[in-house]
This record gives sequence, C-alpha cells and structure tokens, in this order.
Amino acid sequence: MVSARLAWRMQRWEALVLVGGSLLLAAVMIVVAWQTTSTVESLEACYDASGRQPLSAPCRSLIDWGNLMTAVGAPLPIVATGVPFVVGVLLGAPLVAREVEKRTAPIAWSLSRSRRRWLVGRVVPVALAVAVALLAVGAASEAMLNATREIEPGFMDFGAHGPLIAARGLGVLGIGVVVGMAIGRVLPAILVTGLVTIMLFIGLQLARDQLMRAEATWVEVPADGGFFGMVYDQAWTDDVTGEVVTYDEAFARFPEVFGPTGTSMPPGMTQVHLTTPPEQYPSFVAREIGALFVITVVAGTIGAWVVGWRRPG
Repeated sequence: MVSARLAWRMQRWEALVLVGGSLLLAAVMIVVAWQTTSTVESLEACYDASGRQPLSAPCRSLIDWGNLMTAVGAPLPIVATGVPFVVGVLLGAPLVAREVEKRTAPIAWSLSRSRRRWLVGRVVPVALAVAVALLAVGAASEAMLNATREIEPGFMDFGAHGPLIAARGLGVLGIGVVVGMAIGRVLPAILVTGLVTIMLFIGLQLARDQLMRAEATWVEVPADGGFFGMVYDQAWTDDVTGEVVTYDEAFARFPEVFGPTGTSMPPGMTQVHLTTPPEQYPSFVAREIGALFVITVVAGTIGAWVVGWRRPG
C-alpha cells in the first residue's frame, strides 16, 4: 500500500491526464454509440409513420442530429488506435527514470528490502490503472463501431477496438519502464521508448501481413460484390475443372470479354479473390495479444534484472 501511494504521488498528474483522458474518451464513445443507435431507431419509426407524407419537423431534426453524431464519431476509432501508445510511452518511460534522475531511487532502494519488490510496487498500480482504462476504451470503441457500421469490426479496424488496445498499452508501458530504468533520464527515455515502440509495431505489422498472405485462400466473390476481407489477388476458377485461371490467362482465352463492350466475366468461370476471410480476424487478434503478452513478460524480466544492476546516478 505504501508503494502504491508513493507511485500515485509520483505519477498523479500524468495518471490523471492520461488515464482520466482515456476514461473520458470511452465515455464519449459510449454516448455517441447510444445516440447513434437511438437516432436510427427513431428515424425508422418516423419513416414508418409518415408513409408517403413529408417528414415532420422533429423527424427532420433527427436527421441533422444523426449527421452530427456521424461527424463526431468518425475520428474516434482513429484516436482509440493511438491512445495505448501515448499512454504507454508517457506513463511507462518516466515511471522509474524520474526517480533515478532526481536521485530519489537510491534512497528508496536503501530503505526497501528488495529492489524488485520496490519495482513491483511502482509498476503494478500504474499497470492496473492503464489496463482498466484501456479495456474501457476498447469496449467503448467496439460499441461505437457496431453502432455506426453495418458489418462487424474486422481487419480494416485492426487495433481500434477490443482488448487488443489494452494489450498494446501494457506492452508499451513495459518497454517504457525498462528503457527509463536503463537510461535514467526522462526526456531521452520517452524518445527512445517511442522509437523502440515504432520499430516493434512495424515488425508486428509486417509479421501479421506475412501470416495473412500465407494463410490466404481463394474465395468466391459474392454475387452482390460485397466483400470485407483482406484481398491480395483476383482470378477466376473454371466451373468444370475448378482450376484457378489468372487474369492474363483469362484475357488470352477471351479477349473480347475484356474489351470496351465486354462484361469482364469470362464464360464458364467464377470470380474469386485470394483473401484472408473475415472469419479469421479473431485468430489474428488473439495472436497479437499473445505476442504482446510475451513482450510484456520479457520486459518485466529484463526490468527485474536491470533494477538490480542499476547504479545510482
């Protein structure tokens, strides 16, 4: 409890701004989701009641309100995507670096039975607050996406909703703590943490893209053209043999189909996409959460070693 109170006193302003701001963002998204859903339901009732008559003034005002909610809600998932990085860097990097820089850490180390126990007391309360706030952001963002779109959130919204937001924030927080402890200066620790975070998530994105391409399959394009997976290539399949026919092969067989007056649909063939289907989205989210959990554990292990190695000054 004493360590938790000290951690709060050392980080209270950053925690109030960042954790409080995250909770405020979650509240705004919940309100937008609620108002969007309520407005759509009210408008449907208005249209059902009006028949062929013009809409009443209250119903027309609902259209304006719905447009406002759409405009307010559009950038919020983008903001939610960036929140874990901002919170993780600005809370994690200074957490220990400030005490080392101000030379209060050696005093605490001399009074504590264990440096590792001291580190746990500093980090765990902040990590719990970050986890709760970012889980709220992820849940609120998902509610808003569900309210404003006709399809389930998927690959196009990767990292903008759900528990992945909290996992990313905790991963960055762990990296920030280790970097701050090793450098011992707040501003350089923030800059280095930001750089390491950028490199790490570029690597994760490249790895995810390679996995998605490796697991992509040929899927028939729906008749209505609606398709919301990640598409890497398009081709056709022969309806008789099932053979995949590339664009060049199809053009060579039926050049007239691809001409100015053609339909672009070779006869006897079905259009297919090489794609990672939307159904595989949860597995990729789970994999990244697992990778971030490993990163967080590794950061904690390194931090436990560095705090024992670190010398004052």
